[in-house]
Amino acid sequence: MAIVALSAAVFAVPSLLHWALSGQMVVGDFLDITVYRAGGAALLHGEPLYEADLRVAVGNFPFTYTPFAAVLFTPLALIPAWLCQALVIPSHIALLAAVVWRCLRCIGHLPDRELRRAAVAITALLFVLEPITWTMWLGQINLLLLAVVLFDLTARGRWSGVGLGIATAIKLTPGLFIVYLLCTRRFRAAAAAAITAAATTGAGFLIAPEDSARYWGGTFLDNTRFSDTDGSGNLSINGLIARLVGVGDAQRLMWLICAIAVVALGIGLAAVARARGHELFGLALCGLTATAVSPFSWSHHWVWIAPLAVLAVRFASPTAIAGLLALTFAWPVHILFGLDIHFPVLGISAVPPWQGVEIVYGNAYLLVFVGALAAGYQVRTPAGKQFLPEPGR
Repeated sequence: MAIVALSAAVFAVPSLLHWALSGQMVVGDFLDITVYRAGGAALLHGEPLYEADLRVAVGNFPFTYTPFAAVLFTPLALIPAWLCQALVIPSHIALLAAVVWRCLRCIGHLPDRELRRAAVAITALLFVLEPITWTMWLGQINLLLLAVVLFDLTARGRWSGVGLGIATAIKLTPGLFIVYLLCTRRFRAAAAAAITAAATTGAGFLIAPEDSARYWGGTFLDNTRFSDTDGSGNLSINGLIARLVGVGDAQRLMWLICAIAVVALGIGLAAVARARGHELFGLALCGLTATAVSPFSWSHHWVWIAPLAVLAVRFASPTAIAGLLALTFAWPVHILFGLDIHFPVLGISAVPPWQGVEIVYGNAYLLVFVGALAAGYQVRTPAGKQFLPEPGR
């Protein structure tokens, strides 16, 4: 309960101070769930999803998800906006608690009172990590997709893979888990995921053929619809390369080469981790790899840091835990630096450029990913038994 109280204070006090000093609340206005509602409404009313930005109360914003995702968002358009927004944070806290619970069960903890206490404490701790906090403030879908993939791939039933297929049809990055399933010889689950993704995408073509043709005809590759590739908000490898060499053919070629190499390394290490009995670590490494190689990754896309943090709390040294928190904690930089920007509201990536050092703190999530890769390499060695004990120990 002390951890819960401390987490609540860390979340609330900087926001209240910022409001007192600037007159503005440090919130994202649940912007993304508003755009989801607009996408569902556009589909219901026969309006195009991708020809122009969707109009919402605070401005015009592009719809960046698949037509099938818009189909799933249509119920949101039938619910009052205030109710959707009121449910965002409670539902996300419940999702985060479920993810933490599942992670602890995956590493061998029994469903007893101690597990419940640990789940509550770790949920409170993870609540103040920037990817989680920012996902909640925006009403983003990332945590839901994480939960779907995690529960699906740690299950052992005949339907394993179906949830992953649905997640892939909503947002493309989970599709890398299909490659992971193939590499870990879970061919049935991989086939179920691929068939489900194809079937749900086909349903999108049946319901919205013109939108589907436009989206899959190239719109899904155009991240400039919502932000510049070299913008400070792009925390993927592609963003790093674009900021270093500029946007152009050379940048795209370098990103493609790096992405192929990183996918091979990340998925390979994830498969080895699973083969050694560390399934949760393998899934976390795969999720981080997908985020790192994506053409564009906001800070809230890095929610796969959550399972990594659970493993860190359980097994890692205090130094490693402190490093993870330092790089992903939702720092109140608005107060410290007097910033007045909308994206990102909080986080180390919002610190202004300073003497070239921003190459470090502006790519904090890639540093976490490099650390996860190093941990994956350690797991494949004999010393890995000491680094990450066998599940249940």
